[in-house]
Amino acid sequence: MKVLAFVGTRADLFPLGPVLTALAADDAVDLHVATAIGFPEGTARARLLEAGLSEGGFTHHELGLYLETLSADSQTRTGAQLSAAMADLAGSLEPEAIVVLGDRWELLYVLPPFVLRGIRLIHLHGGEVTEGALDERVRHAVTKLADQHCVSTAGAARRVAQLGESADRIHQTGAPGLDRFADPVPLSAEEFEQEFGTALLQPLVLVTYHPPTAEMRGGAGELARQVFEESIKQAGTTILTYPGFDAGREEIIEVLDELQAEGIPGVIIRESLGPLYPRVMATVQALVGNSSSGILEAASFGVPVVNVGDRQRGREHGANVLHARDEREEIRASIEKVLTTPFRALSRDVVNPYGDSHAAELIEKVVVESPETGLSKTFVDLSVGD
Repeated sequence: MKVLAFVGTRADLFPLGPVLTALAADDAVDLHVATAIGFPEGTARARLLEAGLSEGGFTHHELGLYLETLSADSQTRTGAQLSAAMADLAGSLEPEAIVVLGDRWELLYVLPPFVLRGIRLIHLHGGEVTEGALDERVRHAVTKLADQHCVSTAGAARRVAQLGESADRIHQTGAPGLDRFADPVPLSAEEFEQEFGTALLQPLVLVTYHPPTAEMRGGAGELARQVFEESIKQAGTTILTYPGFDAGREEIIEVLDELQAEGIPGVIIRESLGPLYPRVMATVQALVGNSSSGILEAASFGVPVVNVGDRQRGREHGANVLHARDEREEIRASIEKVLTTPFRALSRDVVNPYGDSHAAELIEKVVVESPETGLSKTFVDLSVGD
């Protein structure tokens, strides 16, 4: 069975990695992976191997079209090029299924060539809610295009059903990114210093702030600055990572560059943590920002989270997550609270609502069996009161 997966950014690749690895390991699957948008030229293959794929186990289609600066104009124009490239790939490859994850804007351009050709679409992480991000609209649009839905929670399954999808197409698999965290091992002080070039002084706080895309009309840099500064004040060691590929990204990177130039002791700035991420998560004492990792993944490590602003508004989460508005004083107070002994103890006992680290094998089964279900979909109306 010829299966194509699309990966737009490293952020998508992290949760997709276990699924790609499972598909590549199946002798009945001929796996192809297309990359674009979020990978500088010549870097994507190394990232795929880093994510767990092996040489010879897949065919890579590097489409390029790297977008360093994002705006509505650049996204629209590059999106049109991406759609044309995917149309060429769909015609030449003729896969039986395409696998995509989530909700990024480029999926609006990636998927039409496959839908028009009647190629089955398997969608991961549908049915979730992020009211403060443009992703919210894209996610639900992709749900209606998809043939099979691999959702992470019972709530997500219910929302996909609310969109009219039939129960036989909805599969509660859990979040595949959690498969990487089955046995997390913290970094020792020596390993930390060797990797980051600075001594580990607790509390270690990991901070990621993305542009809140739904209502954003500028100002992402200053919103990020207050999150970074308040985290640095209360942490012994702080790791700041780059934002995702959304409009406003450049403003946040400018702030990170300024902080880097200041040379503040104990502050580490990385584009991403790559394969080191699980071990860092097992070492940190708090996560701060508005990344989905705080909602989906931190509970698997028992890590307290300060979720800032509206980007993740409406998303299911564990009791380890404390919400704060985009206001400096509230951010400061929230960080203070999650670093207390009682809140850390509460977080250690949280059960992650997104699954138990065994999603990839379930998703692989859905992909392989997808041709057994027809392309005609019945819209299922909910009964009154459902």
